[in-house]
Amino acid sequence: MNFRRPRTRSRRNSLNFIVNSEKWRSHGRRISRRNTDFADEGSSDDDLAQAGELQDWVEEFYFRKSVCADKSDQDIEVKLNQRQTLILSTLVPDEILLMDKFDAASPKRFVGVLLMADVSGYTALSEKYNAYGKGGTYRLTVTLNTYLGSLIEIIYSHGGDVIKFAGDAFLALWKTDKKTFINHTIHTAIACALIIQHSLGSYETDVKVNLKVKLAISAGNLLFAPIGTGIDMNYVIIGLPVLEAKAAESVCTSGEVKLTPTAWGHCYSRNYDHVIGNDGHVTIKAILYDSREKDVTKPFLGFGPMIRQIKKPFISIDDLPDYLYTSPDELSSADLAKRNDILSLRESILIAEERKIGSEIRKFMIRPILTQIDAHQPLEYLTEMRQVSILFITLKPIECPFPQLIAIINNSYQITCEIVYKSMGCVNKIILFDKDVMILVIFGLRGFKHESEAQAALKCAYNIKKSVSALDGVLEVSIGVTTGQVYCGVVGHPLRREFTVIGAIVNKAARFMCGFRNKITCDEATFVKSKMSSNGFTLQPSIALKGIIKPGKIYEYTEEIRVKELFDIPMIPPLLNRVDEMDYFENWIKDCQLPFRDFDALLLIAEARLGKTRLLQWMARYARNKQLKVCYLTLTSIHSATQYLAMSQIMDQILDIQQPVKGFEKEEKIVNLLKSYTDDLCYLNNIIKVRFAYHEGVSLQNDQAQDDKAKEVFKKIMVSIPEPCIVFIDDLQNLDSSSWDYLSIMFSALNIFTVLTVTRGKFHTVNNWLYHVFISSNIRKIVLGPLSSSWIAPLACQILDVDAVPNDLCNALRIKCNGMPGLIESFIVNLFSSGSLELKNVCNNLDDWDSEDLQYPDSSILHPIALNQNDQPLLDQLIQENSSGDIKICIVTKKEELKTDVNVQNIDVLIMMQIDSLTPYQQLLLKIASVIGNVLSRDLLENIMYENDPITTAKAVKRLFSMRILSCGNSKYRYNRMKTSTLTIASDSSLQNDLTCDCSFEYDPELNENLPKYAFCKVMKFKNKISRRTCYELLPLNQKKEFHTRIVNYLENHQQKCPDCGGTVMIVESSVSFHSDTRYNERYRSSVELQRLEDGSMSDDDEDEIKDVQCFNKNSISLDVLRTKSNISQRDITTDEPKATTSDIISNRSIRNDNQHSNSSQYASILKTNKSIDENEKRRSTKRVTLSNLIFRDVSVDTMQSYAVFDMFRSVVEANKVSDWQGLGVIDDEDKNIDGNDEKRSFKLKLDKGVSKTDFHKCTCMELNIVIYEQLIHHATEAGLKDKLIKFLTKYSRLNILSNNSEISIPQLEKAEQILMSEKCIDNVSEFGRKLFFGKIYSLQAAAYLMSNKLMASKVYIEKAAKIYNINLTKLSDITDFRHVYNYIKSKHPKHRSHDASLKSDSIFCLNIATILFSTLEDLKTARVTAMRALFLVQRFHCSTIDLCDAFTNAIQIELDLGKPELTENTERIAITTLRNISKPIQSHELFAIGKMFLASFRARTARAKLAAAVRSGFRALTVSRFVHADKISLDIIPDLFYILLCRKRVNEAIDVLKLLLDLSQTHNSLDCETWYYALAIDMILDCGFQIESPQEINRFAEYALNMGKSAGESRRRLVVGIWTFWLRLDLERKAKRFENEALNWCGNEKDDGSLTTLISSLRLAEGMLESLARKVDDLKKVVDLMELRSLADKELMRLEGDTKVVKVIEPRWLLLKANSLNLSGRHNVAASTFTQCLEEARKINNRLEESLAQAALSNSKFWIQSAKAGTFMEWMTAGESVQSFWHQLMYKINTTHQ
Repeated sequence: MNFRRPRTRSRRNSLNFIVNSEKWRSHGRRISRRNTDFADEGSSDDDLAQAGELQDWVEEFYFRKSVCADKSDQDIEVKLNQRQTLILSTLVPDEILLMDKFDAASPKRFVGVLLMADVSGYTALSEKYNAYGKGGTYRLTVTLNTYLGSLIEIIYSHGGDVIKFAGDAFLALWKTDKKTFINHTIHTAIACALIIQHSLGSYETDVKVNLKVKLAISAGNLLFAPIGTGIDMNYVIIGLPVLEAKAAESVCTSGEVKLTPTAWGHCYSRNYDHVIGNDGHVTIKAILYDSREKDVTKPFLGFGPMIRQIKKPFISIDDLPDYLYTSPDELSSADLAKRNDILSLRESILIAEERKIGSEIRKFMIRPILTQIDAHQPLEYLTEMRQVSILFITLKPIECPFPQLIAIINNSYQITCEIVYKSMGCVNKIILFDKDVMILVIFGLRGFKHESEAQAALKCAYNIKKSVSALDGVLEVSIGVTTGQVYCGVVGHPLRREFTVIGAIVNKAARFMCGFRNKITCDEATFVKSKMSSNGFTLQPSIALKGIIKPGKIYEYTEEIRVKELFDIPMIPPLLNRVDEMDYFENWIKDCQLPFRDFDALLLIAEARLGKTRLLQWMARYARNKQLKVCYLTLTSIHSATQYLAMSQIMDQILDIQQPVKGFEKEEKIVNLLKSYTDDLCYLNNIIKVRFAYHEGVSLQNDQAQDDKAKEVFKKIMVSIPEPCIVFIDDLQNLDSSSWDYLSIMFSALNIFTVLTVTRGKFHTVNNWLYHVFISSNIRKIVLGPLSSSWIAPLACQILDVDAVPNDLCNALRIKCNGMPGLIESFIVNLFSSGSLELKNVCNNLDDWDSEDLQYPDSSILHPIALNQNDQPLLDQLIQENSSGDIKICIVTKKEELKTDVNVQNIDVLIMMQIDSLTPYQQLLLKIASVIGNVLSRDLLENIMYENDPITTAKAVKRLFSMRILSCGNSKYRYNRMKTSTLTIASDSSLQNDLTCDCSFEYDPELNENLPKYAFCKVMKFKNKISRRTCYELLPLNQKKEFHTRIVNYLENHQQKCPDCGGTVMIVESSVSFHSDTRYNERYRSSVELQRLEDGSMSDDDEDEIKDVQCFNKNSISLDVLRTKSNISQRDITTDEPKATTSDIISNRSIRNDNQHSNSSQYASILKTNKSIDENEKRRSTKRVTLSNLIFRDVSVDTMQSYAVFDMFRSVVEANKVSDWQGLGVIDDEDKNIDGNDEKRSFKLKLDKGVSKTDFHKCTCMELNIVIYEQLIHHATEAGLKDKLIKFLTKYSRLNILSNNSEISIPQLEKAEQILMSEKCIDNVSEFGRKLFFGKIYSLQAAAYLMSNKLMASKVYIEKAAKIYNINLTKLSDITDFRHVYNYIKSKHPKHRSHDASLKSDSIFCLNIATILFSTLEDLKTARVTAMRALFLVQRFHCSTIDLCDAFTNAIQIELDLGKPELTENTERIAITTLRNISKPIQSHELFAIGKMFLASFRARTARAKLAAAVRSGFRALTVSRFVHADKISLDIIPDLFYILLCRKRVNEAIDVLKLLLDLSQTHNSLDCETWYYALAIDMILDCGFQIESPQEINRFAEYALNMGKSAGESRRRLVVGIWTFWLRLDLERKAKRFENEALNWCGNEKDDGSLTTLISSLRLAEGMLESLARKVDDLKKVVDLMELRSLADKELMRLEGDTKVVKVIEPRWLLLKANSLNLSGRHNVAASTFTQCLEEARKINNRLEESLAQAALSNSKFWIQSAKAGTFMEWMTAGESVQSFWHQLMYKINTTHQ
């Protein structure tokens, strides 16, 4: 991007040569982006097991082994210590800690006072926070914890104890003993309650919702009873005070303290200001007298001291120092006092520690808590956001005495725990605040993730209701089931807390439980996610639910309503596409009376939801209609967890046993079946749940003998079954292994026909019994396939109960559901629930619906089928009689919903099951990794982890690798390996391919506990992006912020370098925000790898296989990172450099000659120029006249490499004295005249250590920092660090401006500005800080718009910045008295002086931008003002080296633009002095600014004709440009430096400079290098009279250049004009004509900027025109051409006169041409005078070349013409002596006669 706007004639300045610092970057590196995700390299999102042939399927299941089975990877040993005991103690009340016996048979009776607290405003608060999405739940919990924690602290400070939590309510207890009066205890509770109301009665939250609390106090006899057994224990507190407290709380209003009549009866009324209500409850207003005082007349003093005492910060047990967990005997007195002070609030914790009852307390904990504590992990990291299903259960017991009530509660609780445990759920708590018992059950907690929580919860609810309802003493059971995301974690105070779940679905489940009595009700989410048949659900009428505005659809669930009915006739949908399977079954059954059969059992194998259950139902219907006995059982996870449950239920159906069993009905039927009683029947007691008496010999037998006997008896029973019985068992994989032995015995009974189904992919390992099923020849297998597409429409019509469905719906079902009936049903239900489908009745007029493209299946397929075939005629008749003739159709109202993604498996759930199998440490590591990104470095991960131990981390990484969650980020992509996802168990061979690490580092197994190398992998990645997203979403908001903040601190405080600059492995990842609607996600959808190992383990072929590791903005991003004089990059509009876009891939090295670099390091740069060679590169390989076959023919490699001085980077840059240059071989005859002060007139720089070793050809530091700041922006945003976010946005924008990506910078700067404008108060940002930020933002916006060529917008922002910095852009009057201003600043207050210095320092960048802007706008006056201001400030205030150099560069260039080169000398002197005072060495990233300053110095010295000094500056600039691979800058310098060296007769060095073009041509993609080489070669012939290339070779290349098309560059201009002039000198007009048109097109070129390069080209053109004029001066036939040519020549010379006076080095040449023009015009006297003036000027400035040309013009030498006619000139290597003595004799003189 060029800063200049298009205009008809450019100013004659060279600002663009300095400003266009795009050239200061090489074009060998680009970041490329593609849309694929690096994390998907090894797997896809839906890589699930696919059905195949039966043999392959069996082998797949049998040989696969669970990657989770390696228990040796457990990194944490379960060990209970003092810390764990103390933490456990905080989770239970004091009554548990003080118990003597921890069993249900030991209830405790006591007198106590209860305080029931209920927080009001919780519902409104929940609604407010729910509006914030997922983050709202966490904020709700923080607010509730803060409020409840304060209440609890007050209670414990008054001697109370929190017994139970119940969401936003809790129950506190004060016990009385024999030494305490109950009225005193009540008084304490009243005092506590009043303090609560006084200090926390109204608590305003951050969402402006006030929390208030209702407090009710009761007193009396209480019963505290442990319930449950084993590890599933809990506790309840019951008694009349509990019921009274609940009743009082229900009539209490917010802010009140109420006493029950019973409690009030124990109080003295005179002690309190009170009001007695009509219902007997007493409202306490205040305490008048303290009943505990002996002086009853002493007034109560108030609560002031108490309130001040309780206001102190919470201290968590987890945060206690380690030494406080040691034995008190081993502590010092100071530590002991500190420990006791911390725990004094709840001293019972110390008692628990002393009694060492941690193992007893564990019985009262749910398993996720135990897992976390056993792993020595803080409970805070148990906090998660999880998708769960909630069961809220209410038991209504009968009216009975309290001991009997405890028995009922205990039995109910134990049954519930047993059922829930088998269903993989957790019983969280039991609450008895009133007459009903409430139990909270959670499905989906850590370690208990089920494949379908919703389905498991519903089935569990049904079993609980069925089992508990059968208990004596239970009147009804109501259950509410909901599914959704909740906050899981501990709530309360650090010294008293409980694990709970908080979220909208918890409240909803409680409301369902209360609103629908004696039912199981669920919400729509549970209904849809359960993926169960809709037969078991009944839509309920809408009712008002407290606190829930839109509850959605509510369903009642029951397993008893399985059969749809029509006209009271049970019916079943027609079976689709299963005719062959039914025929096979029917043929098998019809021979049931025969004494033999072909096979014993039929096994149906299918994927999940493929319709096997419906097929089983149709088989059962067929058997029933054949009058055969049918037993039908669906196995669940309960059966797999309960031994012999399946066998017991099968026997019940065979024996026609109905639940509940009456007496010994089951035993009697078995005896009748056997026709005799035998003592051996007792062996079946545990097998089929019977109660036969044991005989004496049973106890003498071992288990195997008893088992053999049981099988023998069971076989007799099976054989005794008199009639055929068809047993259908659905989901056989859920059978427990013990039942299989007996099930296989059933197969041998000829009257038992068994049909089994197995669902693929439902288990991780294959048990031996299941393998036996697969290989048994007596079991026939049928593998069910998906429905063909022709059956999609009929199935959709069946599900929707319509006659026609639209084709769009059918196509969507066909594409998304893969012919899976269950998936089709779920998708349709989902669409219907979201309102996307609408059902209509159409009265025969179907024309209106033609646009819907309806599909009408055969009516026979849709006709209802009676479950009993005998009912079919009646059903058909009733349907006919009630038919209205209408046609029912379905239409799609929201077609965009048809694009909803559907997956066969619930991916998130399966990933959660995988994650839950990890230890807490492994889970924590995985969660932190998910915050970092898809790709992560070990160094960053270990720095984020707490208490990181390398070996522990290595074991965790090993486990994560083995589970295929993580893999090596440096592993190359293997195209031939089997694609697997993290969810599919692979074979050992395929799994082993991923258990490798391709990172390069030294590794010794013996020193690392023999762990594999991949356990110490340096660069890791997630195998599947869904795994990372699932882990990330588990983290609550506070932990996300914490980890994001730690990443910010790490990245901010660790300066990163690329490997080529001495950096190490560093991976920076884009966090895949997981919200697709955010701008961040559009730009950061995948992982970014910025660096590899320095030794480069990747080959070129490997790099081509690397998957995408970069994802950036959609705009094209060129990473030809270039710096301008104001740290701005700009791009030439006509540049022919290739551009990288987001679709490019970072997979190859920078384009270079492989042969040339064959000996270089094998390091593969992660950044490349382009993934393919561009057209110029392709062109160079075609058959033509090329540089290689023209140049390298006669030039040896040794000769080419003679320019060693330009590779002495450090020596050249740091050269200070003339002697230093002479030591480098850079000698000028002027140097002997330099006095001893030459050191003070030369730049003195010091490079930092290691800078000279930087390989800028591979360096990617800029790109690395850009991506690091992208990540810093993301992490700062997620962490809520707005001060750092603004800082990162400005730095990121500046980096992008440096990289020529202004389109990226502008929106980021606008975002930073918006944050500052919208946020009145930002943490850590003062008013002055805001001012600095605004100044930086406005300056950067001006720079960005300047790069985008939006000059007016840039001017607006530069004026805003100037206003911030108090800069007057139009005049310098306020800085003329520098001494006065400086003294004034010093006299200020230090704070103000510091602020002013910061402001002035920042303003330098702004002034540099302003200089370029106003120069571009041609307002040179203002540009000079801003340049001088910057020059003034850099001398007095500290600023960056880049801004410093840019200020000097601008000041020098502005003076040149104004035509005042003499003023640049003072600027140079100031620059030299200022740079000498810089103590900090020059860093590698500052070299670009240093190079620009050297280039500006070179231009200025050239303009001032200080040739020897100009050569030194030119050498510096060229050396720096070569070092940083700024090839375009090198091309700009070489022509001018070549000319200056010739001017000083330094021919050898000039040739060295020329040969640099040969080196550049090897890596440069354009013809510029070659063209410049030939252009300067012809210049040498024309000016010097000797050659490096022959004229014929130069002409051949020029001919080729003409054939390439229109002229496009300065190099070609010089070449064409030079070769044209050459042929004119030889008077070969025909050859000259070939180039004349293009040469004359350059005449009066308005784009010339007055630089030395363009001046030489223009003067060469003028020379050519004079040469042509000389040929025609005596030809009268060409008088018209003569006059025209004379006019053109004179105009060209007049145009160049002003520029040559500015660039004094070329002025003698202009005078020479002017003299020749005058001579040709016949003005010989004036011409002679001008020749003399030319000679004098040349000698004055020591320009030996122009001096010799002037001497040649006054001589009559014919040597040049003779050499030209001979076709060869003197070789440059032999011309050295001639140059020094008689150079002018080799040169050419214009003549007016034909040669």
